[in-house]
Order: sequence, then structure tokens, then C-alpha cells
Amino acid sequence: MNSTATTRVGASYRELNEILERAARSGAVPVTDAQALGLQQRWTAALSARLDAAIEFAGNQPLTDAVAHAWHELATEQPTLRGLLDAAEDSPVLTEARRAEHRMLALAAGLAGLDDPAHVAAGRGLRYRNLIRSGVADLAAAS
Repeated sequence: MNSTATTRVGASYRELNEILERAARSGAVPVTDAQALGLQQRWTAALSARLDAAIEFAGNQPLTDAVAHAWHELATEQPTLRGLLDAAEDSPVLTEARRAEHRMLALAAGLAGLDDPAHVAAGRGLRYRNLIRSGVADLAAAS
């Protein structure tokens, strides 16, 4: 991540769209910390909506499978966004936002409850997200 000389509160919607367009054309592009956070917030908001729908319409499908499908579907529809975030995987500026995303995944999949400490839920969510990304076929059995 590149830091700007001036401290910025956040990146604008238009700015994030421009980054995504440039990255789609030419691959990875350098982003500031504020832009990385904005991209992560965009992903998390879209994922949250997908998870709500996945839970609501899961029917008899295990929640782990419904949540994994929702994650993969979003990643397929937003490959540039997912690619930029994957490239920033180890960015310290995204640490807390990633923990929140991992906790959200664990809660949605039923791998953690609201009474679980946040760090425990986040740890379960991280392991689960890694399974999702690796393409493990039977997530219900693997988790």
C-alpha cells in the first residue's frame, strides 16, 4: 500500500471505481491505505448482502455450503475487487476490517455464535474463508 503525504479520511466512490477500472485493464495497481480500506468496505458490504440472502434461502442446504457459494459467487462477479484485496492480504491497515469479515463469515455459516469472543469467531472465520478460497468441495464435512 502506498501512503499519501496528506492524511485522508477515506476514498470516494468515484475514486474506487476508477481504481477498479484501471486494475481491470492493466492488472494490479498501487492503492493508498484509504483506498484499500474503501475497497475492503465495498467487498464487506456486498458480501454482507449476499450472506443475508444465502441464509434466508438456504433451505435444507448446510449454511456452510450456502455461505461458501455466496462468497464464490461474489468473487466471480467481482474478480478485480477480489484480486486487489488478495494482493493486499498482508496489509496492516486491513487487519481489523479482515477480522470483522472473518467473524461475519463464521457467524453466517454457524461456525461461531454471538457469545463467542470476537477473536475466536474471527479465527474460525479465517480458517473457513481459507477453505472456501481453496475450493474444498465438501465444506460441511471439512469445517
